[in-house]
Amino acid sequence: MPTARKSGFLTTSLATAAVLAGTLALAPPAGAAGGSCAGAGPTTPWGQPTVYCDTYVTASVTQGNTPFEGDSREVGILYAGHNWFTCQLKGRDNPVIQGARNNWWLTTLADVVTRPGASGWGSFPATAVVQGNDWEPVPGVPLC
Repeated sequence: MPTARKSGFLTTSLATAAVLAGTLALAPPAGAAGGSCAGAGPTTPWGQPTVYCDTYVTASVTQGNTPFEGDSREVGILYAGHNWFTCQLKGRDNPVIQGARNNWWLTTLADVVTRPGASGWGSFPATAVVQGNDWEPVPGVPLC
């Protein structure tokens, strides 16, 4: 059974994301969505800063971003809305979402863990991020 993971240091962020996911319909990218991720998000438990980006669809958070098959297992889901990310790096191709194509992955904590025993930390596809452009890193998100 899925369990919520963004509690404790992220209570406010989760509440905001839930409200936004239920009330905000973000437009998918039209080639280049434009804009940049901005705004300081919560600091992770190990002291890493985060940045906010808008996501236009609910999508899987996966175990890793490398080309290896085992790393593509879902660990959780991240709801559409105003979400935070720690960093990004290039990896395997993202799933194609509403025509968007990319191979950059953003590190975050899933809203809901779907794999028993997983922490919820993993990679989220740039194709689900409003500020993303095809085959480019997401503006405003630091490299890992």
